[in-house]
Amino acid sequence: MKGITVKHNLKNTVAAVSIGAALLLVPTAAFADTTPAPTTSPAPTTSNPPAAGKAAYKAAMDAYRVQLKAWQDARNAAQSGYKASIQAYRDAIKANHTSMQQINATFNAAVSAARAAYDTATAGTVTAAARQAALNTKVAAIAKATSDRAAAIAALPALPAKPVAPTIAPKPSAPAKP
Repeated sequence: MKGITVKHNLKNTVAAVSIGAALLLVPTAAFADTTPAPTTSPAPTTSNPPAAGKAAYKAAMDAYRVQLKAWQDARNAAQSGYKASIQAYRDAIKANHTSMQQINATFNAAVSAARAAYDTATAGTVTAAARQAALNTKVAAIAKATSDRAAAIAALPALPAKPVAPTIAPKPSAPAKP
């Protein structure tokens, strides 16, 4: 029984090796015809340009470096000016916000005081006339606080317009090598 198993395994191994070899060789044979034929390259050109071309290129590069430096300086100046104007704009917005908070705090304190005065005046048993007088005083105090708030808001300086980002000229292009 043992000899039959070895013979059977040997047949399977031979079959597997032959199938694997066929799979490896078939694509190689199929693609062998599709490879392009080698072509001759054109005559080599000289890699060194003439001296006049080098001198012209060097002069063009020197001019380019000057233009590039001027462009960088202009861009940096525009950006630093824009940053300064944005910072001033943000400071103005912050100051306006702080002023509005102070105005609203003053308004809320005045309204709270008017309400507290009304509550104190109407505590206990009071007559209808006393209650109406306290209510009128409260309404007048709130109206005065509202008009004072509106006047304070109107007295605030106008907010500046948001600065516009500067337009920067396009970067100069480098000269082509000869």
